[in-house]
Amino acid sequence: MSNPVETAWPAARKRAAAVFVLVATLLGGCTGGQVTVQPTLAPAPGRPSELQPALFGISSDTLGWIVIDEQGYVLYRSELDGNRPARSACTDSCTQQWLPVPAADPIRVEGIDRQLIGTMTRPDGTKQLTLAGWPLYGYAGDRMPGDANGHGQDGHWFAVTPIGTRAGPTPA
Repeated sequence: MSNPVETAWPAARKRAAAVFVLVATLLGGCTGGQVTVQPTLAPAPGRPSELQPALFGISSDTLGWIVIDEQGYVLYRSELDGNRPARSACTDSCTQQWLPVPAADPIRVEGIDRQLIGTMTRPDGTKQLTLAGWPLYGYAGDRMPGDANGHGQDGHWFAVTPIGTRAGPTPA
């Protein structure tokens, strides 16, 4: 006999519960810029997901406060972009490695001031999510949720904090 609560619980809620477990794991602290999670939870950042778009501010042992998406991937900003007004310097082939975070409405926000969340129009006409005016990106080199392999790349890509500043420490 099946549990009536389990059979009535939609698949979307089950995915949300998986994200909750992932976020709880990440809140437990990141070690070495990476945490261990199940790879089957979600596709790479910037790829389609059935999860509700969301941003979470979490604490990492190595980078301090950072922002992750609904899939648990670390989000980044570039020092070459602008935030007043929001402007992206990452176009064309750059977007193969640095995946612009698409704007979504509604978007769930936790641990971040909702007033800092915005959008900008990219040169190709698509809408990109911003934080404190800075365009947000995923990094194709982050293979698993919790990876922070993009932090410090090329001297201008950094994990982003919940207030839009670059996370630290800066890699050598």
